[in-house]
Amino acid sequence: MQSLPTKQTTRLYQALAEKLTRLIASGEYKPGDRLPAERELAAMYNVSRPTVREAVIALEIEGLVEVRIGSGVYVISQTPSREGVERDIGAFELTEARILIEGEAAALAAANITDDELAELERLLAEMEAANQSGAGAGEMVDKRFHEFLAGCTRNSAMQSAVEHLWMVRNRSPQCIRTFEKSRSKGHKPVIDEHRAIIEALRARDPVAARTAMREHLGRVLEYLLASTEIEAIEEARAKAAAQRDRYKVSERL
Repeated sequence: MQSLPTKQTTRLYQALAEKLTRLIASGEYKPGDRLPAERELAAMYNVSRPTVREAVIALEIEGLVEVRIGSGVYVISQTPSREGVERDIGAFELTEARILIEGEAAALAAANITDDELAELERLLAEMEAANQSGAGAGEMVDKRFHEFLAGCTRNSAMQSAVEHLWMVRNRSPQCIRTFEKSRSKGHKPVIDEHRAIIEALRARDPVAARTAMREHLGRVLEYLLASTEIEAIEEARAKAAAQRDRYKVSERL
């Protein structure tokens, strides 16, 4: 197991991406080679599997690797095809922050929200539902407005600014953009029932329920991101199926 040298301002996925970039540039992994499996990289460098996924997405954006679902990650170039790509905040890290911050925003909003503001959230929810049907990420644009409007219901400008900043990062970070594109390609859209649960908790003026509803909603967003960036699920299923076939062949010979 190796440790990744990091500065205080360096994220783990960035350190891993830099390590893999050096190994690719040195010829340790050549074009056409398959990188070690996600679980192996996680064990080798003592990081989480989401950290490995963030690093792979960074290399993918820079044109160094190609992700082949059900097969693995393959080197396609030893030099980046896109220079100067900023390895910014990743989608997993961002969503973890949103769970904490927007959960508290919902709790604070429950104590301050007005009937007119609840009506506006209902209107936005109806717009989100209609936008989901049109595709092309239209529902996500309304989702942004929903969450930012809710943050304004806190009557706390610092909280509102924090939520708006998180959404700005989400929509500008190359890492986040690529990860959410993967999620969108899997058919994931803002879930109407989850947003409705948030509104109902706000309508009850229940801070605990509002915090819980928001955290559960964003926790599921994190689950969708994990599912949409899964590289090895099909590969592992094939390996298990092959093992089952071999076992049955042995049984037939007995």
